[in-house]
Amino acid sequence: MPRKLLWPLATAVVLAAGAAWWLADGEEAPAPAVASAALPAASSAQPAVPTAASGTSPHAPDPLLTPALLHTFEQMLDGSQARDREGLMAEMRAKIDRYLPPEWRVRALGLLERYIDYRTALEALPAASIGDPAGLRRILDARAGIRSRYFAPEEVEGLFGAEEKFDRFSVEKLEIERNANLTPEQKRQALAKTEETWLTPEQRADRTASVAQLAVGEQTAALETRGASPQERFEERSKQYGHEAAQRLAALDQQEQDWQSRLSRYAAADEATRAQLQAELFTPQEALRLQAALEMRAADARKKAAAPP
Repeated sequence: MPRKLLWPLATAVVLAAGAAWWLADGEEAPAPAVASAALPAASSAQPAVPTAASGTSPHAPDPLLTPALLHTFEQMLDGSQARDREGLMAEMRAKIDRYLPPEWRVRALGLLERYIDYRTALEALPAASIGDPAGLRRILDARAGIRSRYFAPEEVEGLFGAEEKFDRFSVEKLEIERNANLTPEQKRQALAKTEETWLTPEQRADRTASVAQLAVGEQTAALETRGASPQERFEERSKQYGHEAAQRLAALDQQEQDWQSRLSRYAAADEATRAQLQAELFTPQEALRLQAALEMRAADARKKAAAPP
């Protein structure tokens, strides 16, 4: 099987880029860690594939047909050295019992075989561009048509339904943001309507929490820029997010200051004493971050040096 079969799908990558962009009403920026730790966390963790023992009923969702099954398929496919479809399926039959209950083996292998064919068919789709909502919509429509060729309607809904809704929301959001004929208030109303149409209550709650996290990060950056005192930080955060959130953010500020202080001592030391300082100043978990932290600090210094006065 050609290696390209195992690559991430270009269309999925482009549409998933909206996961960062959607949070900030068009601004593609991740929420800083300080915000995530201080505010309620989003509940979008990937669920594990449920066990077959959970059972089904005529009115209950099929426990096998969930997005988690596709995540399992991707784990199984990752790193395959097969050179053709027959070899790939032989690999999958040999390893599937390590990933799924044996009573699901026959059904899961049938779905996996069709999933591989589906992925191959997707390679014929044109390249997607996050700046072309109309093109993205055409790709979504074409992708839906391909899915219907390989999967029954209940399989499409269980395996791909959540992804499809999120992608449709992302495209509509792009269209709204780029519509110069809408006023800011009209855009706000249109966005609220498309959220209601496409996002589940859980997804809407996740977006609200993530937007709040991004706002906290932006506020923290502004406070840092103007050199606000701890008391000023606490007062402003209390007004916007409440007393308890301000306390948590203050604690995170202190932790960050402590980390930067220890990092500065380590960075200023010569190579002969760094090993001793590493053991004295950092936990084993923190030591794993040292090289990346030093590289990030150096990159920030270069960026500041290159900035115009």
